[in-house]
Amino acid sequence: MKIAKVKGLLQASARVLQSLLIANYLGPYRYYTLEPIKKIERHQNEDEMEELVKALVDFRQTKDEELSFVAKAAALSAAAVIGVFSWPATEKTVWAAKMLWNWSFFMSTFSLIGSAPMRLLQHLPQHPPDQNDMEFRFKIKMALNLFLQPRAKLDGSSDKIGHRRMSRRMLWVWQCPAMLMSYSWVFFLVGYALHVLSPVFDPSQAKVSSQVG
Repeated sequence: MKIAKVKGLLQASARVLQSLLIANYLGPYRYYTLEPIKKIERHQNEDEMEELVKALVDFRQTKDEELSFVAKAAALSAAAVIGVFSWPATEKTVWAAKMLWNWSFFMSTFSLIGSAPMRLLQHLPQHPPDQNDMEFRFKIKMALNLFLQPRAKLDGSSDKIGHRRMSRRMLWVWQCPAMLMSYSWVFFLVGYALHVLSPVFDPSQAKVSSQVG
């Protein structure tokens, strides 16, 4: 019982942490990743092959659109950070702003690297082909591994396979580039705000103000 309680507490904590992490891009996360994968999960059975293929095609189209935008936005974020560090005024800015800009560059760079899931999209159908093709059906079953947990047999049965649930690991993989890009802009803007307010935090400026007073 204690192990079950600890496990439940850890799962609840993980859900809370996940909610906090995706708070700043919740809309795109649901539209481009969560809801499409839930749709694939609902139609995973072979007797719903038509709906499953349509769900996979839709996911490929929307995710390709998202990753294309993410790559451009991440590159723009990295360029913005490089441009900011070329300003002479940044030499006297507060250290926190510089730290956030460095983290912003780090996030944008890894967002570009994390766009590797674009290659995984090649394993998904672009349009519904002939569903009677056995090779096509096999590819569809393999494509489900990009979204769902491994197959698990039902208790007391050696043949029946249980309903496959959505894989949290793959959910993380699919949404990671957007998350990194989003936080790169958050860190950049917060750092810029601190840079604008740097006279407030600059001890030398405070000293000058006290002498004038």
